[in-house]
Amino acid sequence: MNYWLLTTEYPPFHGGGISTYCYHTACMLVEQHINITTFVPDDSVSDFKITNTPEGNRIIHFNTNRSNSAGYFGYTARLSYEFAGIVQHFIQLEGQPDIIEAQDYLGIAYYLLQYKHLLSPGVKDVPVVITLHSPAFLYLEFNRVPTYRFPDFQTCQMEKEAIRMADALYAPTQFIIDAIQPYVDVSTSNTVVIRNPYIVPDHQPVQNIERNKIVYYGKLSPQKGSFELLAYFKTLWDGGFKHPLHIFGGTDIVFHPEQLTMGQLANSKYEKYINNGLLQLHGKIKPAAIEKELNSAHVIIVPSIVDNLPYVVIESMGLGKVVLASVQGGQREMIDHGANGFLFDHTIEGDFEEKLQYVLALSNEQIAAIGNAAKEKVTSLYHPAVIRKQKLPLLETLINKKHNNSTFPFLYQNEHKPVTANGNLLSVVIPFYNMGKYIMECVQSVKASTYPEIEILIINDGSTDAESLTVLKQAEQIAGVKVLNKPNEGLAYTRNYGAAKATGDWLAFLDADDTITPDYYEKALRVLKQYKNVFFVGSFVQYFGDTNVKWATYTPQPPYVLVHNPVNSSGLVYKKAAFLAAGQNDKTVDYGLEDYESVVHLLSKGYNGIVLPEFLFNYRVRGDSMIRKITREKLLYSYKYIAEKHSSYYATFATQINNLLNANGPGFLFDNPTFAVTVVTNSESNSWLFRKAKAFIKKNKTLKNIVLRLKK
Repeated sequence: MNYWLLTTEYPPFHGGGISTYCYHTACMLVEQHINITTFVPDDSVSDFKITNTPEGNRIIHFNTNRSNSAGYFGYTARLSYEFAGIVQHFIQLEGQPDIIEAQDYLGIAYYLLQYKHLLSPGVKDVPVVITLHSPAFLYLEFNRVPTYRFPDFQTCQMEKEAIRMADALYAPTQFIIDAIQPYVDVSTSNTVVIRNPYIVPDHQPVQNIERNKIVYYGKLSPQKGSFELLAYFKTLWDGGFKHPLHIFGGTDIVFHPEQLTMGQLANSKYEKYINNGLLQLHGKIKPAAIEKELNSAHVIIVPSIVDNLPYVVIESMGLGKVVLASVQGGQREMIDHGANGFLFDHTIEGDFEEKLQYVLALSNEQIAAIGNAAKEKVTSLYHPAVIRKQKLPLLETLINKKHNNSTFPFLYQNEHKPVTANGNLLSVVIPFYNMGKYIMECVQSVKASTYPEIEILIINDGSTDAESLTVLKQAEQIAGVKVLNKPNEGLAYTRNYGAAKATGDWLAFLDADDTITPDYYEKALRVLKQYKNVFFVGSFVQYFGDTNVKWATYTPQPPYVLVHNPVNSSGLVYKKAAFLAAGQNDKTVDYGLEDYESVVHLLSKGYNGIVLPEFLFNYRVRGDSMIRKITREKLLYSYKYIAEKHSSYYATFATQINNLLNANGPGFLFDNPTFAVTVVTNSESNSWLFRKAKAFIKKNKTLKNIVLRLKK
């Protein structure tokens, strides 16, 4: 079996979450002579580099801008896109793996799964598993990060959509499944609880317990219950409790409501206790030192208010330590209260103090007995041999399963009336008004299409330019091209007229000055014919003419589609019956957004669409084009009209729309949710230099503290 693993972190570090999981999973599978390849982002390499680990894991280090996607993607979207690129590159080099597994965090498998479901030959038959670990859409909420602000909003959407698209979901706890369910419906997915493998170290340090030494190991963050823990100890210390709390781990997580790091907040609010030696913030220390500190602890506190499978619990229990953990997380599935550890409940007043005092009063013999039971529990639940027996049969079943889905796994899907589309003929409708300068290039791009059955309808909307009328007569001589003349009525009526005259079951619009790549229609029709719930297909956009920038479009889904058009709506490919039923252009909003209104109308009626993540549509940028002449007043009118026309659809997502607009400003002022947006007089720069400086500051604790204080 060839097993490919996608992760942002490798190798592991103590308490290292997904990296620790990947390390132990690789070790477990290598023992079964399974070929493991792990893909890891690494910007220290220019393209990619292959290394091998002592345990037999092949590591593919790759640059997160190896396809120069930084110009049109923010970091997390680019990361996902480049994961898809490097995986497909190695498939071309070596052939398909038997299975791919990826973490959920940051939605790194999103674009790979897009390619898979959009029937890309290299990956369409490869099963992809998502391991539910620590999705940002769940954890950021508990850290009070404004998750509707770009780019966090788009990151969370990618995570949710990747979870929906995965062939299977593996979760180490039932807790994480239940916690995710309100955000993404996983009840109908192939979701299985499989504990994470953990190899208990062969060397077991001699127990050298310091009585009443209380240790918290982990980063200070709201989700980890840091605020609650410090509040508990403040009450204890104020009541005469004499024992210090030792905190080991990073303190630079930003608490967004205060725009200060957790360390800054702790130092400010608990300065008296720090000075008295009762609160000891040790910060990050080396893994070797951590083992010593954990080994000497009387009790290790894990107060998380939301957590999946904190490795610190497994590591501590594996060392034979007494753990006191909250029930508000997956750790409650790891501990049998009173037998191999202890649990307390944040919702019960005084419960933490009562349980802590009980643990501190344990005799040395009781501590040893609980520690031995903890080690046995870790071995029985997480030993690789145990996990292997559970996981391998599931993998084999998934590999042997035939995947031939007829419905695309959208996050949001309204009910729709059925439409018929059985034939092969594609009608390409080209609205035309005095575009003689460009029409032949447009037509030739369609004629070069690899899709064989096409009729081209040029709809002349009352052109008056002599050169254009001459060129139209020349176009009529081209095989497969028809020119239909009508009085001048504008773009909206011209598109509708062309759709009514089209004889194919499939319909495409193409403005007379735009072009397509040869494979656009073939790929779009392949998807439309596969999925009964996909009614139109778009693609990424390559601008040309006055600029050559790229625009990465997005599958139109609420709420984002209700504040900004995310798709190349002037160059879509449709099931014609769906367009005639719900997509016809509305003349009232013909300032350049009639095609956007068409998309919203289709979605409201359940006729969903999808975007091919490839640059297959070429959009000419001209200084005299209609969209370049649109004013703020026209935009305001158009957005108001669209929202009021589809008010019931908008009402369904009113809260989310409101949050998006509050977080990012008016929808018509942005078009890329993967970059930060600040709608002020001097908007935040998205230049490459600015983003690099910002990333550098984020990684430097001292600089970050200074900037946050200045910002405050």
